[in-house]
Formats: sequence, structure tokens, C-alpha cells
Amino acid sequence: MKRITLILMSCTLLILAGCNTEKRKNFIVLVDNSTSVPQDVIERYIKTIQETILPNMGEKDKLTVQFIDACSQNKAERIYSFNLAEMDFSNKMDGVNHAADSSRARLRHYLLQTVNDELANTIIAKRHERKSCGNYTDIVNALNEAKSLVENGKNYTSKTDKLLNDAQGNDNYDYETCIVIFSDMVNENAARTFDFTTFGRLKDEDVNRKVTELKELNKIPDLHGVKILVYGATSSKEAGAFAGRQIENVKLFWEMFFQSAGADLKGYGYDTQMELKQYLVAK
Repeated sequence: MKRITLILMSCTLLILAGCNTEKRKNFIVLVDNSTSVPQDVIERYIKTIQETILPNMGEKDKLTVQFIDACSQNKAERIYSFNLAEMDFSNKMDGVNHAADSSRARLRHYLLQTVNDELANTIIAKRHERKSCGNYTDIVNALNEAKSLVENGKNYTSKTDKLLNDAQGNDNYDYETCIVIFSDMVNENAARTFDFTTFGRLKDEDVNRKVTELKELNKIPDLHGVKILVYGATSSKEAGAFAGRQIENVKLFWEMFFQSAGADLKGYGYDTQMELKQYLVAK
């Protein structure tokens, strides 16, 4: 009887106010930790996170940072993470009229002061701590390890669940995962089986064959519904005169990789800050 009453009450509320579903974002940030990445590039990656991702995070979003390096598979590590949905920025001393504004101000201060500094310091410190892992850029295994961090959950499975959430004063929400990769995207693994430094000499069919090899090895993770943004894509020093072709072939590989994974590639390039910002501000 109580359940029916709650549903009836919620139906009335829905008629008056409508039913909204909150979109929460789960950011997985992968940072290239190979020794071939200069310090100034690492600092550019950090600055992009600070200036683009953090200021545009919602009050229920979460973020996890992991490295891409030679230890991506056997020593994957969440070097920094937080979940805003588990934090309360309200204060019982706030007046009723300004409680929401005060809460948002504390959230913004937390992101742009506390997280801003902690994240930068942690990336630099952990990079030094993991310097023995910096010989290779194992992006393929980093993405396979990141699969465990993907969050596409929601707190309802039916219209009835939504009604009950509303009646009980709970927001209806679902999560969308976005993987942001800061790397030149030139994969190198210890076994040299997927060494993209020679990609400048390959034809399209050779690149396609590499993707097929990964499929056969079950190394393309299921990333259906996941948004992907790549920042920093360029050529490697070894490419030489083949740099332009290497960039094209590496991009082709990752386009096919993410298509096979079921992911939505929202941006790929050397500087995709604009694409990242457009994704963040989109409703």
C-alpha cells in the first residue's frame, strides 16, 4: 500500500514538474608516462586538465588518473581519483536562500584549488616514482586495464523505479564514461609486437591487419557507450621523413580500434582542447 501511495504521489509531482534524469560523467584520464615525453609536454597535459576538465565538472562527476607506460598491464595504478557524488559541500549554517550558491562555491573552490594542486603534484611525483616503467608507451594494455573503471550504471531500470526515486526525494541519474588520453598515441610494448614507430612505412591494409591481430588476441576491450578524446597525437622522433605518414596511419589504427571497441571518438589530434571543452559543456 505504501509503495502504491508513493507512486501515486510521484505521478502527481511528475505531472506538475516533469521527470528529469541527471547525466553524471565518469572521467578516466590516461597520461603518457614514457621517458620520451618531455617535462614541458607533461606540464601542458596537466594544464589542460586543470583549465578544461576541472572547471567543467558537474557536482556528481568523478575522475580517475592512470599512467600509460611499460607497466600499464602489470602495475596499473590509480594515481589520483575522487568522486564528487560522495562529497557534501553544504553547510547547515547557510541561509535557505543562498544554500545552493554556497554549496556550488565550495565545490568550485575544491576543484580549482585543492584538486588543482593535488593532481599536478601527484602526477609529477608519481612520474618520478614510476620512472623504471617509462621505457615504453603501452596504450593498448592501458586501455584494457582502464576497462575496469568504465561506469555506465544508473539508479533506475524502469519508469516505476524513476517514480519511486522521485517520491523518495532521490535524483534519477545515469553515468557516461569519457576516457581522455594524453599521449602521442605511438604505441610501444616491451615485446615489440605492436610497435608503432615504424607505422610510417605501412600501407592501409597493413594497419588494418594490426587491428585484426588485436581482435584475435582479445585485446580490444568492450567500450560501448564510452566517449574518447585524444590530446597530443603526433609523430615519434624515429619517424623521420615518414612522420606525416606515421601520423595518418596511427590515427587510422586508433579510429578502427575504437570503432571495434564500440566507443565514440569525439576528438583526435595534437590539440583537441576545443573538442574537449565542447563535450564538457554539452547537455
